[in-house]
Amino acid sequence: MIRFALGFAVVLAGCSPAPAPEPTPAPAPPAAAVAPADLKALEAAHDWQYGAGEKLNADWNAGVVALLGKMSRPDAIGAIQAAGFECIYGEAHETYPDPAAQCTRSFATRDCQMDWEIFSTADKGMVDEVDGSFRRDCVLTDRDWPDKVNSAIDDGLAPVTPPTLPPT
Repeated sequence: MIRFALGFAVVLAGCSPAPAPEPTPAPAPPAAAVAPADLKALEAAHDWQYGAGEKLNADWNAGVVALLGKMSRPDAIGAIQAAGFECIYGEAHETYPDPAAQCTRSFATRDCQMDWEIFSTADKGMVDEVDGSFRRDCVLTDRDWPDKVNSAIDDGLAPVTPPTLPPT
């Protein structure tokens, strides 16, 4: 009887439909880019000397707006100055007591002069509008951004070919 039951179970198992495959889990979404915590982190997140100028400018502006756009005026100016920017201010007016601020920071490597700018206005102690821009002037003009600039550094800081040493 056991043989009969075992044989019947084997036949029955061979005739039953295949089990449905287990659904494969959906692939995990790509890790979201971590937003910089401050302007110094935003600056550190990019290769300003060699990156594509248009993308760098767009990323800088988007980062500045995201970081400073919801801050109070004193907090925004404090964050800007903590990142090494120097600011000049417009004149206040009785109907517009918070003057506009234009803040700049520059940095030079052997090859490039890079300039970051933040322009902000405030209303009733809160940032009203903020905008960021980036410029780069490098030796020669192939990496200049946004426009090719013929400046003193384009004369070349180093000879095109290295000098030869005199025979010893």
